[in-house]
Amino acid sequence: MRYMLKYGAASLFLALTLSSCRKEPVYDAVPEIEFRRVEQYHFVDTPFPQRPDITSLRDSLVLVIGFKDGDGNLGLSSNQDSQDFLPPFNEGSEFEQNFHTVMYIKVQDPDNPGSSRFEPYPFPVPGFQFSGRFQRLSVDDRPEPLEGEIKYSINEINASEFPLLQPGTVIKFDIYIYDRTTPVPNRSNVVTTDEITLFQSTGG
Repeated sequence: MRYMLKYGAASLFLALTLSSCRKEPVYDAVPEIEFRRVEQYHFVDTPFPQRPDITSLRDSLVLVIGFKDGDGNLGLSSNQDSQDFLPPFNEGSEFEQNFHTVMYIKVQDPDNPGSSRFEPYPFPVPGFQFSGRFQRLSVDDRPEPLEGEIKYSINEINASEFPLLQPGTVIKFDIYIYDRTTPVPNRSNVVTTDEITLFQSTGG
C-alpha cells in the first residue's frame, strides 16, 4: 500500500485546459479521449549530498490527452469528505481512480530474432500502475458539454526503484478515463502514447 500511495497519489499532479465554443456542441455522454503528446523531463539527482559522485536518474512525464464529454461529469474531488469518496469511488474500488494507465516495456522478441515487442511492465507490486485521480472539471453538477486537455504528470520514474528501466529503455502507455456516472461510471475509449525513451542525456 505504501508503494502505491507514493506513486499513485502523492507524485501525480494534474493541469486542465478547458476550451469554450460559441455554439454549444453535442457530444456523447460516454467520454471520448485522444492522445495528444508526452512532455518529458530528465533529471540527475544526488541523493547523498556528501557523495556528489553517486547519482540517480529520474524522468518526469506529462501525459497529455484531449477529451470530449457530453454531460461534463468528469473528475473527482480531492476532498475526502465529499461524495467523490463514497461508493462507487471509495478506496479499493475499481472506480477510486479515474485516470488509468497501463505501462509497457519494449523487449527483444524471442520468437523473432532481431525484432522487438512490447510487454506489460512487471511491477514489483501486483496490480500497481501509474494511475490516479484528476480533479473535477466543472464547479457544479450541471450537465454541460466539455472539451479540452488533461495533463497528467508522473514525477517518479527512476532507475534505482525500477531496475528494468535503464538509459535507453523504451516504454509506452495505454490510457483511459472514467466519468462520475453512478452507479457504474462510463469508461472512455483507450488510447496509446507514442514510444518514450527514458533517461536520455539533455546534453547540458
